[in-house]
Amino acid sequence: MLAQSFIQDLRIGLRVLVKEKSFCALSVAVLALGICAVTTQFAVINGVLLRGPAFPHPHELVDVQLVDPTNFSPANFNGRVTTTDFVELRADQNFCSAFVAYLNGSTVNLTHNGVPQRLQGSYVTHDFFRALGVAPVLGRDFLPEDDRPGIEKAIILSDALWKREFGGDPRVIGTAVRVNGRAGPVIGVMPPRFHFPANEELWIPVNTEFPPKERSDRNIQTVNVIGRLRPGITLEQANAAMTTLARHLAATYPEDKAFSLGYVRPLLESFTGQQITVTLYVMLAFCGGVLAIACANVMNMQFARATLRAKELAVRSSLGATRGRLLRQMLTESLVVALLGAALGTALAFWATDWVDATVRNTSNPPPAWMVFDVDLPVLAGVLVATLISAIGSGLVPAFLASRADAVEVLKESGRGNSSRAVTVVTRGLVVMQILVACVLLIASLLQLQSIVRQLHIDYGYDTGGLLSARLALMEGDYPQNESRVVFFEKLLRELRASPQVDAVALTNRFQMVFSGNGPIELEGRQYKDDKDRPQANFENVTDGYFATTGQKLLEGRDFTAADNDLKQPVAIVNATFARAHFGHESPLGRRFRPVGNNGTLFDQWRTIVGVVTDVRMLAPFPTTNDNAGYYVPFTAFVYGDGKPVMNGLQFATILVKPRGEVRPETFGPALQRIVNRVDPNLPLYFVATPKTNIAAFVNQGQILVVMFGVFGAVAVLLASVGLYGITSFSVNQRTQEFGIRMALGADPRMILGMVLRQGAWQLALGLALGLGLALAVAFAFDSGLRNNLFQVSPHDPLTYLAVAALLALVTLLATIVPARRATRVDPMIALRTE
Repeated sequence: MLAQSFIQDLRIGLRVLVKEKSFCALSVAVLALGICAVTTQFAVINGVLLRGPAFPHPHELVDVQLVDPTNFSPANFNGRVTTTDFVELRADQNFCSAFVAYLNGSTVNLTHNGVPQRLQGSYVTHDFFRALGVAPVLGRDFLPEDDRPGIEKAIILSDALWKREFGGDPRVIGTAVRVNGRAGPVIGVMPPRFHFPANEELWIPVNTEFPPKERSDRNIQTVNVIGRLRPGITLEQANAAMTTLARHLAATYPEDKAFSLGYVRPLLESFTGQQITVTLYVMLAFCGGVLAIACANVMNMQFARATLRAKELAVRSSLGATRGRLLRQMLTESLVVALLGAALGTALAFWATDWVDATVRNTSNPPPAWMVFDVDLPVLAGVLVATLISAIGSGLVPAFLASRADAVEVLKESGRGNSSRAVTVVTRGLVVMQILVACVLLIASLLQLQSIVRQLHIDYGYDTGGLLSARLALMEGDYPQNESRVVFFEKLLRELRASPQVDAVALTNRFQMVFSGNGPIELEGRQYKDDKDRPQANFENVTDGYFATTGQKLLEGRDFTAADNDLKQPVAIVNATFARAHFGHESPLGRRFRPVGNNGTLFDQWRTIVGVVTDVRMLAPFPTTNDNAGYYVPFTAFVYGDGKPVMNGLQFATILVKPRGEVRPETFGPALQRIVNRVDPNLPLYFVATPKTNIAAFVNQGQILVVMFGVFGAVAVLLASVGLYGITSFSVNQRTQEFGIRMALGADPRMILGMVLRQGAWQLALGLALGLGLALAVAFAFDSGLRNNLFQVSPHDPLTYLAVAALLALVTLLATIVPARRATRVDPMIALRTE
């Protein structure tokens, strides 16, 4: 009986909606935009935060850390597990059934068919794949004997690399390739689309490249640790057990006492982090705001329909239809509209999700390959929830108010459709809500947009487009010792400087000319109670000729020479900001400072300042509380060591070159590779680009968020303006007789125009007051967190708030002026005869 009644309601509803084509089309389009926004964002959240990698029993997998308890929080902590720590932890822990280590996103130099190339790989313990519950589909897994120092490297390929480099030949098993300077056999191929931990192309046993070392060794390697919890072990128990192990290590090895707390968390959290999580859920809330505006628009249209259908509903009520029957009929119509909107919105969401996925995959630092954005069953379930919310949210209140109307009173009014005071209050309140939500969305969008624009237009103090940078990695197979790497870099500089194609060249440790280093220091003669009192400073390892390459001027003292190193005398050159911040108008030459690490437990040697140079920006183009004060040390210096002078042959370095003549830097890459290969024919260059291109690539990742926030804001404004126009137009139609009477009694068109515009102005004023107030309250409540996401932009920037207010005022004026002008053209005689 109930099903039969629903089918009858559905049939009637479809007839009504077909008859009211304009209402149906507009309502479906409005809801489709809101449902598309929510569906797309939920697909992103599902791919990043909910689904995780497809491993057996993924809830058992955890990330394991040794952390510094000082100012520890899950959102921000200093963690470290060395290869040596891992060996001891693995032997002593009993809360995990599997305990494995890995390095991801690592450089692997591979030479195949005589062509060297840099690949992204992962160094893993021999039981890594077994702990995850996966296995190669071709060949075999790693064995314990594969994971020992000094032996040839066994290699497992990704399916994509196998097909690209080896033509998908199943006979690849046993093929010898040169990896990191040593020959090793291919022993396996992983399943298609497997790239864990991130976007790896091959896997190598960790101990063949990074074996455990003495704790005092400055080149000791840190690793990530994954555990699989034993049955019945909770996260709280695992954290307690890990903290016990951490305290034992800190007591046994005082040099590591800074890391005396254990921290165990779900594995997925190690790939997302609190900042990403908060950002994505904020974006989902914004999408919910767009859907709320859409529902408010449809609700206002439903009120208009209910008013115009008042006589029809009254007749049906007088013929015996109960209030519940009328309510159910109108909700059924709302459900049909919502379902049509969901169908269109989901179709749009498939396109939008594909666009987001393709866009993030093309960034310089894409998310892990297993974070796939698609519209799957959980997302479709979310669509169903959004549809039901839309149907109920847009139809319940109008249906409830329409069904409670008195049939006799309505019929007495002869169907003029006068709306009740309750309907008027609700419809105007909905418009205020739309303005409020649009205001908040626009403020967030403009703040993000300003942040990106300022990141893209930073003055770095040198010509970022006039130089070429390239990264190289000296792996232990070819360069096992510091001395061998130092010899290589000296030979490389001689070869580059002898080239007639090179005007200036230097080496630096700066990654892609974006990141270098930062940490606390202390100045000689000054006292510091604890680590937080020590000033922060940026640092960079550079060779002689670096300042000539970047164009920095020497203000005092001298430049580095090829002979400068820590064995001779630890020296440093500081920038003008460092000199001014710490020495005022005094000369810093001859003064000394030293870097301090591990929360004040590790002191480097005292460095004598021998020069001062002009500023270039040493900070990455991201929000930070640090200033540009910084120092430079010789390329072979080891910053944050144990105070013992050594010649440090960096494993990773960046070549910074200025081509001679009219050669454009971005075209100089092949020539640079040929010069490098004259020194080492098996050494590939990677990240070859101008600093300007590299910096833009990092900044552009944030542009995706700006585009999405901008789209949400634009849609919100569009829907709010449509809603404002609709309710104003409906109000004008309802007040036609009133306006006719006023004009018959002497009111001029300007008075009528003012009446209509005042209605829009009051709605605008209330919506702006609430929207600006809410945005300011959020900005002040979460000031520090918002500043960490905005670059050189205050979260309560007054110009942004004024711009949003002005934009919404203009939109309100445009949305109300058309129906307002129509009201001034009412003929009093026609209006008085209108029913």
